Amino acid sequence: MTPDLTEADRREKGHTARRALLALALPFCLALTGCMSSGSSAVSALSVDQMTTAAITPLSADSEIMSDEMVIRDLVGGLEQGRMHDPLPWSNALTGSAGVMSRIETVSDGTRACREFETTRHGFDGVALYDGRVCRRPDGGWDLISFERAGS
Repeated sequence: MTPDLTEADRREKGHTARRALLALALPFCLALTGCMSSGSSAVSALSVDQMTTAAITPLSADSEIMSDEMVIRDLVGGLEQGRMHDPLPWSNALTGSAGVMSRIETVSDGTRACREFETTRHGFDGVALYDGRVCRRPDGGWDLISFERAGS
């Protein structure tokens, strides 16, 4: 009887393929156990990371409106009497908001000179109409006394 060499070759090739598969699978399995032992799981890997950093402070809606208020205060306070009846556009490069002043009137608040105004505000939260009031300080600067959505 002569030995069948083709069968021996097939067996040897099968063992080689199994060894190669084992050599590839072993490092993969070891890497997975490292992830599992750190307390994370496949489910937690899919969740949203809630960690925040102090490096970037996002603007809140309130701080955005406050920034717009300062731009509007400076614009209304710095207007000359002759320009108070013309529509006046404004924009805030920091927040991307913009609007148009449509009414500015000078009024008296006891001993202080004040200006009441109406403006639109186009921001990330939509378009709204606002009523406001600025009054002159004794040092010549202006304070924003009120700035509220019209009708609220």
